[in-house]
Amino acid sequence: MTRSATFILFGLLFVFASCEKCTRCSYTYDVTTIIQGVNGEEEETTTITGTLFEEDGTPLGDECIKPNKGESFTIEQVYQSKKDTTVLDNFDFTCDEL
Repeated sequence: MTRSATFILFGLLFVFASCEKCTRCSYTYDVTTIIQGVNGEEEETTTITGTLFEEDGTPLGDECIKPNKGESFTIEQVYQSKKDTTVLDNFDFTCDEL
């Protein structure tokens, strides 16, 4: 009984320690357009949602790491860098664990 409990414990530790941790990031920003109407000008606001791309065209939407190897997410740093350098006033991003 003790032997089987030990094997089950080590099995569970191996499964949880070897699992990947994933995150998904996306950005949003608003575009305001002025439309000439019959009663004058009206503002129309559209929210744009998307993901960033690497230089080779690969989307930067999801990233998975193995936390037990000391890896850390880099995708959040890329989105933060874009937020820091963009000229859009309302550029924001969210990263959620999967």
